[in-house]
Amino acid sequence: MVRRNRDSAFMGGAHVFPGGAVDDVDRGPLASQVVAWDGTTDELPWRSAALRELAEEAGVLLCDEPPAVDGAEGEVLYRLLARHGATLDAGRLEYLSNWVTPEGPPRRFDTRFFVTVVAEGTGASSDRREVFDAEWVTPSAALTAATEGARQIEFPTRVHLEMLAGFSTADEVVEHARRAVPHRIEPRIVVGPDGAYRVLLPGDAGFEEAP
Repeated sequence: MVRRNRDSAFMGGAHVFPGGAVDDVDRGPLASQVVAWDGTTDELPWRSAALRELAEEAGVLLCDEPPAVDGAEGEVLYRLLARHGATLDAGRLEYLSNWVTPEGPPRRFDTRFFVTVVAEGTGASSDRREVFDAEWVTPSAALTAATEGARQIEFPTRVHLEMLAGFSTADEVVEHARRAVPHRIEPRIVVGPDGAYRVLLPGDAGFEEAP
């Protein structure tokens, strides 16, 4: 996980999984050159962005012989990988879930979560600009830290951590994602009698009646 810059307009200071937006470069020829993917073409930009953001924000490159990228980002990162003949393996990502932020807030996000397994001892380092404090942490430890107030963890991240905590190993998580069919999840926000906001998921009481 990484901690977002406290000055970020969205989730500033929150501890999150590495991630970010699909950029134009993720749809371009450079991504096609350095990202290995034998699935559908419309899936490639999502996976390219996931691999790029993982490299930029956590310093983790999913390739056989990762070159030193020295904080390179975007097109510069792709060109550096191409120069070294390095290939990011999109096939190592398993598509876990698709979340869309509720209606109401001015900014909405359509987010895909991927999981993978990396070699034990793989280092992680934040870019110290957009994110800080890159670390490997078990889901249960992250949830405990949030409960104790040592970590700011927002609802979507918490739900995923709770799900991940139900598995014993990373391999089990990946196998689960490999078998599952990701569904589009659109939470709904309701305001209780006390004025407090609640986020409801499909299946929660009151979800169907929520606006």
